[in-house]
Amino acid sequence: MAEPVLDGSPLTNIAEEHVYKPAVTFGASTASTSRGVKELVIARPTATTLTLTFSKPYAEITSFHVGRKAAAGVAGLEWVITTNNITTTGVVTLTSIESDTGAATAPASGDVAYITIGVSCNVLNDQYTGTTA
Repeated sequence: MAEPVLDGSPLTNIAEEHVYKPAVTFGASTASTSRGVKELVIARPTATTLTLTFSKPYAEITSFHVGRKAAAGVAGLEWVITTNNITTTGVVTLTSIESDTGAATAPASGDVAYITIGVSCNVLNDQYTGTTA
């Protein structure tokens, strides 16, 4: 029996999708990034927001998810996209909110956010979405 081809490329219906997966560790007023790349700069302009600045604009965000390792005894947080300028400046702003109330809430020192964000700028994607960019 032949061995399967394992090229590491996941199956997707998004042409030329780029998926970034940085991990952000929070201090009292800072955020440090691991698994960062030069094409994506992450900053923490306020206690409750992160800005993701891509090296170029993209046509669309294709996926977004944040997993979290919470510091001990900390309430649940979610991250939401509050500003999406991916098509013009390549900047996306995320805001951390408390899971139960939806109020903007700062991550605790020691929290780690595992961000996954997919983006694409290929015009072939219009065939899948039925839109034009």
